[in-house]
Amino acid sequence: MTSRRPSPETPRPPTAELLTANRERLLRKYQELLARHEKLVHKLELRNDEHISTHTLSTWAMETSASALALIGNGVVMLANQRWHELSRSGPWYRVQQGQPQGTALLTLRQIAESASLLLKSPQQQGLLVERYQEQAGVQTLEVRTERVGAPTKGRPYRAVLMLAHDITSQVQAEKELEQARATLAQQEHLRALGELSSGVAHDLNNTLNAMKLRLELIERDAEFAERHRAHLDALVRIVSDASTRIRHLQDFAQQRPEPPGEQVHLADIIHEAAEIARSDLELRAKREGIALRVEVELPLLPRVNSSATDLRYVFINLLLNARDAMPRGGTIFVRGTVARNQVVISVEDEGTGIPEAHLRSIFRPFFTTKGRQGTGLGLSMAYGVMSRTGGSITAANRKEGGAIFTLHFPLQASEPQKAPSAMEQPKKPAPQRSLRTARPRKKQR
Repeated sequence: MTSRRPSPETPRPPTAELLTANRERLLRKYQELLARHEKLVHKLELRNDEHISTHTLSTWAMETSASALALIGNGVVMLANQRWHELSRSGPWYRVQQGQPQGTALLTLRQIAESASLLLKSPQQQGLLVERYQEQAGVQTLEVRTERVGAPTKGRPYRAVLMLAHDITSQVQAEKELEQARATLAQQEHLRALGELSSGVAHDLNNTLNAMKLRLELIERDAEFAERHRAHLDALVRIVSDASTRIRHLQDFAQQRPEPPGEQVHLADIIHEAAEIARSDLELRAKREGIALRVEVELPLLPRVNSSATDLRYVFINLLLNARDAMPRGGTIFVRGTVARNQVVISVEDEGTGIPEAHLRSIFRPFFTTKGRQGTGLGLSMAYGVMSRTGGSITAANRKEGGAIFTLHFPLQASEPQKAPSAMEQPKKPAPQRSLRTARPRKKQR
């Protein structure tokens, strides 16, 4: 007997109740999806508003920022703020290294960014690159921060470079002022220590000079001896008197007493007297070392200046002895004077080794010396102080012919500009100068 397969059941048509249930279920599903869609749309709208607000805020921040901001890719400025365009008009710029501008000039900020991009490609350079650039005139200084942006791709290490340039001119000026303040404090500490030391030394030297004065007075009582050696005695009295005055000034400095007012003095007399006092030292060295040392003084008739005769003698003696030390092979020291533009100009020139360029700015600073243990570093700084109190100035430079030149400017009184001495005020003729050749003051041509 053959078995018979059961015939498939014929699907029954859905009933009305089933259709209603399915329709309600689909409706609820649709309503849920619609609610989710509306919720997502609302989130998207909020996120879009946030992006718009962030973009607006970023734009405001960029445009109102005091720093220059730019995004640069392949040498093209893709995005930049207004400050960037303003600073792009300045330049050229030099990279600052060890406080000094160095390297070649970069004309624009874009060239600075390109230069920084090359440094960022170096394997040794990681992360943020910070450099300083100074304008050619030295007025403006920028701090430039550069960083790579985006992931590296094949053939291109990084897509773009983000650059921020901030003007730090005021900060650099503040740093310089702070450094100067520190140097001033250190100098004041040196001066304070020097004042304490000089107070005791001045007291002892003053006693010694008083004893020398008494001895000179006893020698002058011998009329025959005094007449025979009058020039030497006068020079010794003047030297001791000047030394006493310098010590008194040293005591005033140690006790912080004000400087005494100046007097009307003849520069020609003072310079000749200084040359006479320095003469013996110059002759002694010339004889000992077998070299030729000369001093040539060429001065016209000069009006009087307001200063201290003792202080100015010290200044010129110091300049003459410094010139002597700068000429190990001998030579000539020239002292010249002119009157121009309501001031008297005196120059002291030598034929020595000159002054290194690096020392020209520091040569008048206290305690700065190039003589090692043989120098105190106070001679030129005290000369600078004397000229400052006079209202004048002293500068140092190198001669084209070789050697150094010190130029002193003395202001004239406004009431008597460029007035020559009268017949009663003619400067005294200099004493005979053995190995020193000194020219007498020239007479005015009518």
